[in-house]
Amino acid sequence: MRTLKNILVVVACSLICGCGTTNTNNVQPEAASPKSSSTFVHSSTKFSFPKSVGIFQRVNIQKYDREEKDVGVGYNSSIPIAATVIVYPGAKDFAVLPSPKLENVSESLLAHHFETCKQDVFRAHADAKLIGESPYTLIQGNHRFEGKKAVFSMGYNFGFANQESVSELYVFLIEPGVKFLLTERYFVTYRVTYPINKKAQAEAEVETFMADLAWPTK
Repeated sequence: MRTLKNILVVVACSLICGCGTTNTNNVQPEAASPKSSSTFVHSSTKFSFPKSVGIFQRVNIQKYDREEKDVGVGYNSSIPIAATVIVYPGAKDFAVLPSPKLENVSESLLAHHFETCKQDVFRAHADAKLIGESPYTLIQGNHRFEGKKAVFSMGYNFGFANQESVSELYVFLIEPGVKFLLTERYFVTYRVTYPINKKAQAEAEVETFMADLAWPTK
């Protein structure tokens, strides 16, 4: 019998991977052992995923391409909160942008991909309802990372019980430049889901989790 922890992360990964992954080579996701005590490092961006971040325990690592550029890492907390962070290459071809193209390419790419991610949520959950969306600023020390946030209501299976839940989607685009040691664009997507009756506690823990999972700045 699966543990509750494993059930949560399988569901969390399945919810977000349509938005997050760029697997076009029919590569089956490879799951790394969640029991490793070592920090998992995404080789292309140097994002580091330790075994634990505050009350969250790492439970899953999924690799969606042979080069390991497209990876998802699952964390769970006992509240319960199911969290998944996915790092994956961004668009290289501006033809993906709707016309007319905006002068601010990064802003346009982020906005376009954010809409794609929202639609993925609706496709995965017939009962999902959009509660709200807004710009979002992730603050880590002196660094500020600008992205977008959407909040949904939906039914969600925690263990064997379907519960009325809140699911939060965060999407960021990081660019090569003075802040990051990158040679290409990458998206960073967070998806966190928790029972609605745990909302007050969960919101505080999610904020702490996102602040403490450090980004690989120079």
